[in-house]
Parts: sequence; structure tokens; C-alpha cells
Amino acid sequence: MRSKNATIRELLADIRTAAQQEQYNPAEDLKTLQTQYKRLSKREFSQLLDATVEKYTAGEWSAIHAALVAKARAGDVDAIRMYREMQTSGGSSEVMIVDDL
Repeated sequence: MRSKNATIRELLADIRTAAQQEQYNPAEDLKTLQTQYKRLSKREFSQLLDATVEKYTAGEWSAIHAALVAKARAGDVDAIRMYREMQTSGGSSEVMIVDDL
């Protein structure tokens, strides 16, 4: 049987490996966080959450997402469609429409 510390170390290592390999699946990552929420201490969950945030804020994913949002805000219909598809497939049903008119 694995110890609790070994489990958190494995989860953190998996997140870092996925970030290095640029494997981004927001729905799966949120599911992992949800599953581990009650199993881990506050400190351990905070470490897991920080690693997940770091995974998405560093690297290509954040740059691609920022570019897509910029194009959608500028009115590019294809970018808006893609953004909406990402929101519905990623688990979030909330879409913010920005109108500068």
C-alpha cells in the first residue's frame, strides 16, 4: 500500500510530466482535483492545485488561449465558434461575450 506522501508526490510528478509533454486536458485535470479534494490535506491539495495552475499558465497552452481570446474579442467568427466549442467540451458552460460597441 502506498503512503499518502508517495501518492501526492506521484500526482505532482504526473502533472509536471504532462506539462513537459504539453498534454493539456482541462476536464481531466479538474476531475483529478475534484477526486483528490477530500483525500488530501489542505497543504497537499494546495500543492496539487498550484502545480495544475503552473501547468496551464506556462507554455504554449496559455499563449494559444490568449491569442484565441484576442481574435474572438476582435470579432473573428471562427475564433468565437472555436472558443465556444472549447468551453462546452471543457466542462464550463459559461461564456462571456465582450462587446466594445
